[in-house]
Amino acid sequence: MSWVCGRSAVSAEPSLPPLLQEVQAQYQKSAGIQAQFTQSTEIRATRQTKKAQGRIWIKRPGKLRWETLEPDPNILVSDGKVYWFYTPPFDAGERGQVIIRKKSQVQTQFLNGLLSGTFEFGKGAVAVTEKGKNTFVLKPKAGSAGDVSAAEVEIESAKKTISRVTLTHTSGNTTRIELQEISLVSKLEDSLFRFTVDKNTDKIVE
Repeated sequence: MSWVCGRSAVSAEPSLPPLLQEVQAQYQKSAGIQAQFTQSTEIRATRQTKKAQGRIWIKRPGKLRWETLEPDPNILVSDGKVYWFYTPPFDAGERGQVIIRKKSQVQTQFLNGLLSGTFEFGKGAVAVTEKGKNTFVLKPKAGSAGDVSAAEVEIESAKKTISRVTLTHTSGNTTRIELQEISLVSKLEDSLFRFTVDKNTDKIVE
């Protein structure tokens, strides 16, 4: 069965499958989430797989902290208006680098929304297909989610939490993000979602 999600959609069917409605309702009761993640990206052109792991914090609306700990440490931070992409020094005596971009230059809202339990995107209408008992495929309107053409979301039904998101990119690459130790929290400090550039970091504003 398929659904079309969005404020402009008109249908006799519910706007979301019942399980996704339950998950979204539970997540919306919290300030946001914190979790551990493992990520694997399959590069179609080279047939290579890149892996990473770390931790994330997401606070509604639109605040994000994504810390990759292995294999190459880096941090992505957003206060909802500005994004900081920080790469620490590789060796002692070297300098770190941070790239600063406005929200309008970064197309990650679709993924951030999914990970924080949002499945309805207003103007960015999304078609939802129930693939299995706990698995759903969401296809955003073309061009509304950057290079993401589809996302498969797996739900841990007992806890009503999102355990896995698999993104299919227009390039043919696939990114799989698995979440562990998920906590829906009542409070997240805003300081988590700001980045201060120190004297040992090169700043690039784009």
